[in-house]
Amino acid sequence: MSLDQQTPPTEAPPSDGGSMGLGGWLRLGLVLALLVWLTVATGVYGLVMVLGLVLMITLHELGHFVMARRAGMRCTEFFLGFGPRIWSFHRGGTEYGLKLIPAGAYVKIIGMHDIEDVDPADEPLTYRQQPFWQRFGVAVAGSTMHFVIALVLIYSVLVGFGVPGGSITSADETRWRVGAVTDDSAAAAAGIETGDDIVAIDGEPVATFDDLREVVAARPDTDVVVTLEHEGETRDVTVGLGRHPDDRSIGYLGVGWSLPNERLGPVEAVPATFREFGSISVQSVQALGRFFSPSGISDFAGQVRDANADSAAAEGDAADSSGGTTGASSGSSAAAADDDASGENRVLSLLGVFRIGVDAGELGGVASLMLLFIAINVFIGLFNLLPVLPFDGGHVAIAIYEKFQEWRKGMTTRYLADVGRLIPMTYAVVGLMVMLFLSTVYLDIANPISVR
Repeated sequence: MSLDQQTPPTEAPPSDGGSMGLGGWLRLGLVLALLVWLTVATGVYGLVMVLGLVLMITLHELGHFVMARRAGMRCTEFFLGFGPRIWSFHRGGTEYGLKLIPAGAYVKIIGMHDIEDVDPADEPLTYRQQPFWQRFGVAVAGSTMHFVIALVLIYSVLVGFGVPGGSITSADETRWRVGAVTDDSAAAAAGIETGDDIVAIDGEPVATFDDLREVVAARPDTDVVVTLEHEGETRDVTVGLGRHPDDRSIGYLGVGWSLPNERLGPVEAVPATFREFGSISVQSVQALGRFFSPSGISDFAGQVRDANADSAAAEGDAADSSGGTTGASSGSSAAAADDDASGENRVLSLLGVFRIGVDAGELGGVASLMLLFIAINVFIGLFNLLPVLPFDGGHVAIAIYEKFQEWRKGMTTRYLADVGRLIPMTYAVVGLMVMLFLSTVYLDIANPISVR
């Protein structure tokens, strides 16, 4: 939905099965060739990411379309893609079809606002003439679809694949176990293996990996008794702690940690799904607040300004890295933490999301891609509810304002807000979004984030 002032014809063309013609076939061939090239260049997960993003946006628009049709509004167009038309057909007063650029979908609902000219015969079928709850339902339908997608994916992951510690957002870190053992380390010499649970050191419980790190760091060159559990059996081993290769003043065991993957039952997963959705939503709102705060915007501007310098520095660090472990953790986990920290106030473009999706799919398979799409859907669903045009939240805000004016003035007829007064602000928002789009694309090219 947008501030599109195009006036649809009063009479829809007759229903037909559609015809592409030579130009349509050529455009379709171009799209298919690009998809084949994408698959060859990036692998199957590149294709999955593109199709997944297109499907996600299509479902967003389908939500608007279904709610509008249920409310009796007239939808003149429903297209997959943008740009030149490949193929279309008319049915029930709506033109359905495909366009060249597979970047989502759109639905055209007539009479979205007071400044759109509509044939008087079609006025009762416009968005603006429907009751408040009908307009409200159409406006929030897009974000609702994102939230439904996220809920379905969360449930599917919890039941079908499982997640470390049994939770996407708040795994119990006391369930940790040895996830990696560094070669030629004290742990390797003592026979500690992947999958062992380290329960205590010299009888001192180590509930979390941080507890282990603290105990080990304080005892360089010391023999300690490590209590291990594995598949219900407990054993003690004597370990001669070494010194950390990067900081000789602290002790070094040489293990990394992981949380066991846990699946939830179909019934147990229902409340857990809503808890996870709530936690992810809170985290998304907090991320939006951080990014659009003065410090967040300043930080993002600095990232864009220094993108090339940061990229060169990162390459130099990678060349100098010896691949050793940090403290008692593995180097790979430290690198991931550094990446997360550097991107705290960073918004990714579609290019950045695409790259992370390909990496996540190759490293973690389908479950990792599903987790990524959960985060994307929750974030976009919330972002789209910002109460300014052209976002759907702007239409929600206008509907609420109009309802308030009707109540305040005791009106029995429709009050129409003067949307024309909002056009300058709408153009300003669009301009800011274009600037954000360009800067995120540049940043993702100059200094890309990787999950590898």
